[in-house]
Amino acid sequence: MSKFREHLSLTLPPGHLSLPVEQSKFSPASTIDPSPRYSASMWNPLHQLSPKDIEAGSPQSSSSLRDRFTKLFFDVRTFHNAAPGQARDSRLSQWPPLNVEKRRCTCHHDPHREAKMKRRKRRSRCLLILLIIILLFLIGNVIYLNVRVLSLMNTSSSLSTNPTTQELSADALQCISQYTLNAPSSPSSYPCSTCLPALQGVPSSFTSNTANAQDAQTISNAVQFCGLRAVYETADSQGQATLGNGSWSQTVNFCTWTGVACDDSGRVSSLSLTYPGVPATLPNEIGALSDLQTLTVVGGNTVPAGSLPDSFVNLTAMTTLHLESTAITALPDTLFSSPGLTNMSTLALLRNSKMGTSLPSSITKLTGLHSLLVNSQALSPSPLSAIVDSSMLAASLQTLDLTSTSLTGTIPTSITSFKNLTQLLLGSNNLTGTVPTMPSTLKELQLGGNSALTGAFACSSNTLQTCSFAGTNVSVAGCGVCQNATTSS
Repeated sequence: MSKFREHLSLTLPPGHLSLPVEQSKFSPASTIDPSPRYSASMWNPLHQLSPKDIEAGSPQSSSSLRDRFTKLFFDVRTFHNAAPGQARDSRLSQWPPLNVEKRRCTCHHDPHREAKMKRRKRRSRCLLILLIIILLFLIGNVIYLNVRVLSLMNTSSSLSTNPTTQELSADALQCISQYTLNAPSSPSSYPCSTCLPALQGVPSSFTSNTANAQDAQTISNAVQFCGLRAVYETADSQGQATLGNGSWSQTVNFCTWTGVACDDSGRVSSLSLTYPGVPATLPNEIGALSDLQTLTVVGGNTVPAGSLPDSFVNLTAMTTLHLESTAITALPDTLFSSPGLTNMSTLALLRNSKMGTSLPSSITKLTGLHSLLVNSQALSPSPLSAIVDSSMLAASLQTLDLTSTSLTGTIPTSITSFKNLTQLLLGSNNLTGTVPTMPSTLKELQLGGNSALTGAFACSSNTLQTCSFAGTNVSVAGCGVCQNATTSS
C-alpha cells in the first residue's frame, strides 16, 4: 500500500520526443488512435536531424551512402502514411493524479481458527520434541551397545591371548562373556542351570593366578549370583514378591539385595531370610555361597520345608547357623564333621517342629562352638549327657540353652568342667535329681519349670548375676540373686 498521497505527474522537456506514434499496421482492429510520429518539421524531406540521433542517442557521424539511402526510404514511408496537418505537439500531456488512498485492513479475527492454529502448532511442537527424544534414545542405545560390544571384544581378546585360558572350557568362556554382556541388563535371563556347574568346574589354578584376577572375580560373582537367584526362584509367589521388593534378581549387584551382606572382596558373607521372603525349600545352589559365614532363616512354620540340600556341607566357612520356625527335617548326623561345617561358633535351632528329636552327634566334635541354643522342640533321648561329657565343648562352650526341649534325667556333675560357661538355661523341662555344683564362671542360671528338681543349691562364687528356680523344689542358701526362687532361705 502506497504511503504517498501526492499526485504523481511526469513532464517531458519540449522537443524530447517529436516523433508521432504510428498506428499499428498489423492489426486493423487496433483501437490505438493514430498519433503523429514525427513533428511537422519531419514532413519536409529536406529536414535535418538533430545533433543527437533519436534511437542511438549518440552524435551523428559522417553519413555513408548506405545510411543516406536508409534515411531516404524511411522518410518516404513515413511521409506516405502521415497526412499533412496531423502533426501534434511533441509534448506529452500531464498525467492525471493516481489518487492513491490509504486503506485500512478489513481482516476479521476468527477465535476458533486461531485456537485451531495454536493447537496445530502445539501438536507439531510436541511431535518434534518426541522425535528428538526418540532420536536421542536410539543414539544412546547405539553408543551403549557399541561400548558393551567393545568391552566384550576386549574380554574375549584377553581370554584368547591369555595362555591360562586353555584351562577353561568353551562353556566356561561363554558363561563369563554372557555374565559380562547380558546379565547386567537382564539378570533373569542368565543361564544359571548350565553356567553354574560350568563355572564351579573352573580349576583353582586358574582362579588363584593373579594374571586372571578380573576373570576370577567375574566367575565368583556369577557363581554367587546363581546361588542367590535360586533362593528367589524357589520361593512361592508371595516370597518372590517380598524378595523382589528387596531387589532380589532385579540386578546382578547381589550385595545390595535385602538380607545379603558382602565382605570387602565382594563375596557373600551373611544371608538373612525372614518370612514371607523365604524359599519353599533351601535350594541345592545355596552351596555355591562358599564364603557364607552367617545364615539366618526365620520361616513361617511350614516353610522352608524339606531336608537340607547335599551341597550344604560345602558351606565350610559358616560360623553361625540360625534356623527358626521352619519345617526343615532332621539335620544330617555328619553335618558338623569334616569336611562339613566344622567352624561353627553359634548354632541356634528354635521351634523347628519337623526337625526330629535328636541332634547330630557331630556337634560334640566341634572345637570352636561358643553357643548352642535349642528351644521349643523336643529332644529325646536327652542329649545333655553327651554334651556335658564332650571335652571339646567343655573347653569352648559359653552358652548352653536347651529350654523347653523335654529334657529328662539328671544334670551331670561334670558340668563343673565347663570353665568358660557363662549361661546355662535348662528351664521348662522334666529334669530330676539335685542341682550339682556349677562352674565358677556362670553368670546366668535358669532351672525354673523343672518341678522334679530337689535338694539345695549353694552359690559357689560371686559371679552369678541371674538365676531362677521358680517351679522347682530346690532350696537356695547363701545366694541373694536367687531369692525369688520358689524355695529360698
